[in-house]
Amino acid sequence: MHLYEFVCGIARSFRRRGLKVGISESIDACQAIGLIADRGLEDIITAIRVTMIKDPSKYHLIEQAIEEAVAGGGSGAGEESGGEEGAEGSDFQTQSMRSTRGAGQDRDSTSTQYVMYSPAESLHKRNLRPVDTSALKTGRRIIKRMRRRLAVLPGRRSHFSKRGEIEFAKTIRYSFKTFGEIMELRKSAKILSRARLVALIDISGSMDTYTDWLVRAMYLFKRFTRRVEVFVFSTRQRRITELLSVTDLEEVRRRLSNEIDLWGSGTRIGYSLKSFIDNYGNMLNRSWIVVIVSDGWDTGEPELLRMSMISLKQRVGRIIWLNPHTDRPNFKPLTIGMLTALPHIDVLAGLSVLENYTSFLAFFGKSIKPLRRGESLVRHKPERAAI
Repeated sequence: MHLYEFVCGIARSFRRRGLKVGISESIDACQAIGLIADRGLEDIITAIRVTMIKDPSKYHLIEQAIEEAVAGGGSGAGEESGGEEGAEGSDFQTQSMRSTRGAGQDRDSTSTQYVMYSPAESLHKRNLRPVDTSALKTGRRIIKRMRRRLAVLPGRRSHFSKRGEIEFAKTIRYSFKTFGEIMELRKSAKILSRARLVALIDISGSMDTYTDWLVRAMYLFKRFTRRVEVFVFSTRQRRITELLSVTDLEEVRRRLSNEIDLWGSGTRIGYSLKSFIDNYGNMLNRSWIVVIVSDGWDTGEPELLRMSMISLKQRVGRIIWLNPHTDRPNFKPLTIGMLTALPHIDVLAGLSVLENYTSFLAFFGKSIKPLRRGESLVRHKPERAAI
């Protein structure tokens, strides 16, 4: 029986049972089965499960669909088109599947577990491991430096500025040098030393490797300044500012384990940002700094991400993006998510900026003065992505 006819028979069986199985799923199934056709029935079932069914509750339909496809292909319909292609190995043998189903496999085969992406939201909590506190001391020092570097609000201290406001007391005191005659007006401006921070942290499946770092980052971001909001997102976003209000890191870990159910789910950055803007956009202004922590892998619509980044850029003072892959020597932001967001980012840095002071200086510069308005520290030019 021809492989394509076998897969088309399974697809027809699924569609009769109400599943949405189209051409793309059938092509993926053909390619997957072609790679593991000699591995046994269990691996073939796994290939069909991964490529053709997105709803786990419908897995029980696979064996019925295979039986119908095998029975429908036994009439020799595939022999007419098999001839020449069969010599090249394009035919799919179903006799071994029948014997395997009845008497078990006659030869040893290794069964492989495959992981697939599903657009369905996967909600589950996670028991987080105890957090290593040895890196917090350096993290606190870096947060203080970052607060000074990203400041957009004036503090209490002031400095001489020709474009500042007139300081009458300083002007009179300065006139004593010229016997009370005012020769120059002394002006000063407030020094930028404060900021308001919004942290949007990706806790999807692609960020599982960095879970310990993410917990420490949540803890440190909450102590960035007095006015901080922290959100996590995967397929949707959730505010967790109250969960981080305690100073005990172990209590923070326990709260995150018990309350957050978005760990390891899919990633929809654009949708999550739009939800954040719709629900909390009224509190934003140019005095806010937005820090987005994500690897840029987005399964949502690029256009939605682009519009969300434009809207966010118009509302806030600066956008900082922390990507774990940026720490790699030859990193280039070539994913669709990063290419879409890159034109609207002021600073693109790696996760090491919160753990290594040298890395922080490399990404944010050695200057202790606040970044100027419109100053960008993104080192990679946007490139056209192959879609």
